[in-house]
Amino acid sequence: MKKLSILGLCLLAVASASAQKSLVKEVEGKAKGFNADYAAARDQLKPALTNPESKDEAQTWYVAGTIEFGDYDAMLGKKAVGQQVDEPKMGRALLDGYKYYMTAFPLDTVVEKDKNGSPKLNKDGSPKTKTKYSKDMAKKLAAHYNDYVTGGQLLWDAKDYAGAYDAWNIYTTMPENKSLGEEAPKAPADSIVGEILYFQGLAAWQAEKLPVALESFNAARAKGYNTPSLYDYAISVAAQSQDNDAVVALAQAANDLYGETDSKYLTIIINDKINNEKYDEAQTLLEKAIAVSPQNAELYDVMGILYQSKKNYDKAREYISKAVELAPDNAKAHLDLGRVIYAQAVTIDEENQNLEQAEYNKLRAEKIDPMLKEAAPYLEKALSDENTESEARRLLRSLYYSLGDETNLKRIEAM
Repeated sequence: MKKLSILGLCLLAVASASAQKSLVKEVEGKAKGFNADYAAARDQLKPALTNPESKDEAQTWYVAGTIEFGDYDAMLGKKAVGQQVDEPKMGRALLDGYKYYMTAFPLDTVVEKDKNGSPKLNKDGSPKTKTKYSKDMAKKLAAHYNDYVTGGQLLWDAKDYAGAYDAWNIYTTMPENKSLGEEAPKAPADSIVGEILYFQGLAAWQAEKLPVALESFNAARAKGYNTPSLYDYAISVAAQSQDNDAVVALAQAANDLYGETDSKYLTIIINDKINNEKYDEAQTLLEKAIAVSPQNAELYDVMGILYQSKKNYDKAREYISKAVELAPDNAKAHLDLGRVIYAQAVTIDEENQNLEQAEYNKLRAEKIDPMLKEAAPYLEKALSDENTESEARRLLRSLYYSLGDETNLKRIEAM
């Protein structure tokens, strides 16, 4: 058996490392100039990103990032003169370029040496170091800073919502990125950052990253971006996350800003109080709101629901009837009125189950059945709206069954 040569193995390892470094240097040359082939350079460099001999070298990631920014600039130039380009690829190039540079920064340290080749030392005895690529990377990132707004839009249009979020996140955080040092771009006005954070929230929502979306919406609010749409989307995200505390807190903040012109935020707050059986607090809020907006049908509807929760069906009917009067095309108000009348009829029925049969039949004929028939048209009206159709159909099925109305029961069941 031949003996292994330790020297041979060492030379082989050195040759391998040298080959990888030569590859990186060769690719760096190909990725420069007017005729650079960025696709070929990217493919050729790919093995070096994972090879143990080159993956921990700053130059490898510097070259990788430079390829991406070069490719982006080339596509941007073509687009400027009306040529077709792969716009999502432009957005991804910006993201990859940033990722590669951020990988290179912590690796970019070179030990300074004196004339004899010995390391120079700091006063504390540690080796003096300098960077080789960091300044150029910082300048290039700063030069492309505003491109991340456009890049996010390109990715959003391509429905790459996670990518859009990342691009806008780079834009909102780059001014605070310590790796860029003095080259870090100046932070834009809070109004601009707030709007981009809002877009980030929308992108995270579309990417089904609900906690991240809510975090972005709250960050936008902190920058002073307080539009009704922000609160509407944030409340929707919080509701999807089943974070009721966040829903109520957002509704409270929105109501403070827009409550005089939009009652939906107050409705959320009041419904929360009703759900937590804080009826007196809910009623006080509603009475004040109705005094300010006496023509607001939604407020009367909520007041009716409050009274229904307290089993006061007569008052509930009074208020929801007012809501229907003010908004005759409001399907929800019709659903709520039909539901209250139906619930009142069911309650009377349940409370009189022990009557003699003849007396019970008389009550059914004179009071319960007429109430069920009175509820039916309101529930039928609610069938016309997709938001109320399902609940209205469920109640009507039970109602017509109770009345023994086979014709209408079959019609509802066939829907």
